[in-house]
Amino acid sequence: MIELLVVMTIIMILSGIVIGALIKVNKQRDIKQTRVTLRNLALKLEEYASEHNGIYPVGEEASSSILFNALSGDYTGQGQAPTGPIYWKELNDQKNAALVGTLQGKKIILDSFGQSFRYRAALDKNGDLVEEVKNDGDFDLWSVGPDNEPTDLNISGHLENEQTKDDIWR
Repeated sequence: MIELLVVMTIIMILSGIVIGALIKVNKQRDIKQTRVTLRNLALKLEEYASEHNGIYPVGEEASSSILFNALSGDYTGQGQAPTGPIYWKELNDQKNAALVGTLQGKKIILDSFGQSFRYRAALDKNGDLVEEVKNDGDFDLWSVGPDNEPTDLNISGHLENEQTKDDIWR
């Protein structure tokens, strides 16, 4: 009986170690995939700006809904058929449920943690500089990271606090 308990204890300890390792591996995979998607988004935004006199999409909030609208060609943001130029065709593919989601009725681009990417253009609708932008001259693009904090879309992404320490920047 004691031998059986010892064997079961060893199996539980080993399974705990394996599960912990799998969680860490999955987190690292999600971070890598988020970085890849950030690079793709940045490339598509550069392509967009090159065709719009160096101007990047401008939005009122930091969600990626403005990016979906600009890059998918669906200016409604409702998942309609594209009416404008398409810069990232995968956004219109219904098979990409991990890439496109919905937030408050608008289509958004998701990071690997299921959250909207955060985006802020360097210029507002009037062509004035936006003070919160961290990168000079173009735009900020980031993910809130594995902890999904902060949940508020408009919290500045470059604050040094517990909520933003794991954010993933382009």
